[in-house]
Amino acid sequence: MTDAVLRKFVVAGLLAGVTALSSCTYWNGELERICDESERDFRRDLVGPFSNVDLKDIIANPTAYKYEHVRFDVILNRQGEKTFIPFLTIFDPENYTSFSAWPADAKLWDADERGRSFPFFFLQRQNPSVYDLNAAGRFSLVRISATVMGDYELKPWFAVNRVEIIEPTVYTDDALVDLSLAKEAVAAKKPAVAIRHYENALAGIWTASLRLDIHLTLARLYEARGDIEKALDHYRGALTNDQDNVETLKGVDRTQKALEAKNAAPAPQQ
Repeated sequence: MTDAVLRKFVVAGLLAGVTALSSCTYWNGELERICDESERDFRRDLVGPFSNVDLKDIIANPTAYKYEHVRFDVILNRQGEKTFIPFLTIFDPENYTSFSAWPADAKLWDADERGRSFPFFFLQRQNPSVYDLNAAGRFSLVRISATVMGDYELKPWFAVNRVEIIEPTVYTDDALVDLSLAKEAVAAKKPAVAIRHYENALAGIWTASLRLDIHLTLARLYEARGDIEKALDHYRGALTNDQDNVETLKGVDRTQKALEAKNAAPAPQQ
């Protein structure tokens, strides 16, 4: 067999292998899985890749994101939204479950913002993420991977591919009410009322950014009233949510020194 004939056989073999491989359907990343012998993940994204986009940007201009694969974080509101329009969209209640959510940075203690949840999320009933959606309670922080399938009535209609729970139930209804009342009291210059509601709100709020804000606000309020011990407690509480926050570090240092000076001072003579 000549070298020329051998080369033809090699090329033909390679072409046959490529053709056979291309006729197979692989999930995203499946070849890597075969190579590293890891378990198959049936929850893998079937479409994509997904681009990280703020939900508010998509809502503001849905046409620009039509048929785009997007990913963003939201706070869940509720399932079973009655938003199906079968003849004008691809979604129907027989094959999809629907739910609503807020952008992850929504100020839900504000009544107006809380009333503006977005209800056009649709997840196929046989999708494995249905179990995660059912497990995530209201006010859970979740990550959504989805495709914008339409812009009917200038709103994005999301075909959800995956729901990932980041933090379950980061708020309670009572905590949001207390937080709203606390902010109103601060605006009305009623520090005692504000302190009471902020302290109550801490029992039902678990996002690091908001707990940081509440601890810092309480620390400022207590320090302004001369209650150095409680101010220090809340500066330390803020520190557990952000160890590099400049105001927190300065507050801990300042109140510690003030407390040490207070304790070192001689007791008043009787």
